[in-house]
Amino acid sequence: MADLFDPITVGTIRLDHRLVMPPHSGGRGALLGRPDQFERFCAYWVERVRGGVQWVGGTPTFVRNPLIPGFEPTGVGASGPGTFRQPGFVERLAEFTARLHAAGGWSTVQMVMQGGKPSAPSPRLSGYRDHAIPHALDADEVAWLVREYGESAALAAEGGADVIELHANHDDVLQWFLSPLTNHRDDGYGGSAEGRRRLLREVVESIRSHVDRPLTLGLRLCIDEMIDGGYGLEDCQALLAAFTADGTVDYFSLDVGNNWGAPSYVPPNTYGAAPWAELCGEARTATDLPVLYAGRVTDVATARRVVADGHADLVGMVRALIAEPQLLEHVRDGAEEESRPCIGVQDCLNRRVVEHLPFACAVNPHVGRETERLVPTSAPRHILVVGGGPAGTETAALAAERGHRVTVWEREDHLGGQLAVAARARMNRPYADWIDWQARRLDRLGVTVALGVEATADAVVAEAADVVVVATGARARRPDAEGLAQPHVRTAVDVLSGAEVGRRVLVVSEDDRPGPLAVADHLAGLGHEVVLTHRSPAPSPLVGAYALGAVLARLDRDGAQLIASTRLVAVDGSTAHVANTFSGRRWTIEGVDTVVLATGSVPESTLHDALRGSLQELHLLGDAYAPRRVVFATRQAYALVADLG
Repeated sequence: MADLFDPITVGTIRLDHRLVMPPHSGGRGALLGRPDQFERFCAYWVERVRGGVQWVGGTPTFVRNPLIPGFEPTGVGASGPGTFRQPGFVERLAEFTARLHAAGGWSTVQMVMQGGKPSAPSPRLSGYRDHAIPHALDADEVAWLVREYGESAALAAEGGADVIELHANHDDVLQWFLSPLTNHRDDGYGGSAEGRRRLLREVVESIRSHVDRPLTLGLRLCIDEMIDGGYGLEDCQALLAAFTADGTVDYFSLDVGNNWGAPSYVPPNTYGAAPWAELCGEARTATDLPVLYAGRVTDVATARRVVADGHADLVGMVRALIAEPQLLEHVRDGAEEESRPCIGVQDCLNRRVVEHLPFACAVNPHVGRETERLVPTSAPRHILVVGGGPAGTETAALAAERGHRVTVWEREDHLGGQLAVAARARMNRPYADWIDWQARRLDRLGVTVALGVEATADAVVAEAADVVVVATGARARRPDAEGLAQPHVRTAVDVLSGAEVGRRVLVVSEDDRPGPLAVADHLAGLGHEVVLTHRSPAPSPLVGAYALGAVLARLDRDGAQLIASTRLVAVDGSTAHVANTFSGRRWTIEGVDTVVLATGSVPESTLHDALRGSLQELHLLGDAYAPRRVVFATRQAYALVADLG
């Protein structure tokens, strides 16, 4: 029986263990950016190698797109000129690879061309969310593309890449050719399974013919597209068997899903740990080459089980290693409890895709700041933090790590604030892991934590701290509607805290964050008949496309009804009066036993307001300043502590 920490050889690379950090768009840097951006790019990946990961992916590297003059590709992953032909690519890749080698790692170049932007085998759609009809490549364009892959790979080899991986999943044009859903060609590049495989086979052969030195070449493939008309396990097995017989590739990296569906390529917490590992094991029977499994592996114990059960030879882990770069080091030191857990809020994706904000991790504000360090203070001070939620606990921990003496006052008998309440929803269970980790972290750092303390302005002043940080969170917001004082009208916090709920529940959403979906999903899972109205055209607009489909699918399976563009006007007993957001048309929802208000929150800054002018240094942050998500709170904590001196 193999173990995660057994050595393995994959093509030309030798590994001491089997945990891999696959390619992804992580960090705040750029391979071809300004010098400071390049430094951040390198630092992000080198830190993971120094933490024990030997094989890291690097970011997706785009192949030039065969476009007509003036065409502007759009959408996530869209690219025109690509990466390989850009000035300085070879030199920057060589420097990046040298730094990885110096740290003990191997470098990977993942070759990407997103399908349908606009290149595709046929004018077909790959999923249910995007509806831009693509351009069907003609025979000359296909031949050009095959050559372009080969020449681009040669440039990567010139830059010292150890591994080249073909991105033949995640809606890549190579996957579009493989899939019967998107490939309806009647020439030699379609029709049969072998015809659909032809482009990928020719690309592999082109790479082997253009690269004049040994290197590892792998395929990232989908086990099952999990969409009507797509390919499934047997098709994947046939691909693995065919490429194994060809003898042209060295490994396969496998996951599941379709274009922003359920599941998407980056599945959220609605799925359990490694839910498709067994499916990967079935695919693995078709090859004797190393197989890597990726998909909802967020801890070492799960990764170990995947390998021990024979489902894969290697395991890919991205989000957990974003959250905790030292994960492997902690495991080897017998200190895994010190590893910061990934809680799967997906802000490493959503911030960039939805809000176009810099890359960040909700639970680790150091991520993306690998070139920065919070250095020990030369002038320790006493810092009082009022509030034990994400903003407060992160501020306290970071300040203590800098050498300040820190005290935390928390009104409840536990830490976590509103996050502790949210953790009671079934899709949010991992939140509790981070709260527990924060408590252990504060204890290790010697932070004084006083629970059950109702902070008053007089008590804060009497504490005589050098710095006071008010992170008192937020309270539930009530919408502008009539009849909300009735006993069967509850807030989402009430419900998750154990308030009684009737059989038929109306969840009223006026919050762009995940909360309304989480409480609706929780109640539907408990067997309640749920109707969710959302004032916006889409539910929880800040929930990204990678996660939304999974939640909506489970709500539908559990019988929940979603009504878009609908606002609450009044509650009158079992009747809810609602109106269309845009037209104003009014109507009623009858037979409601409980109304649950998932309508956001307003800052609780009363203490801060009372303390103004009474203290030498006073700060307000987190939801007490403006209610947002965990990632905003932890990043504010970092910025504040960095300025404390």
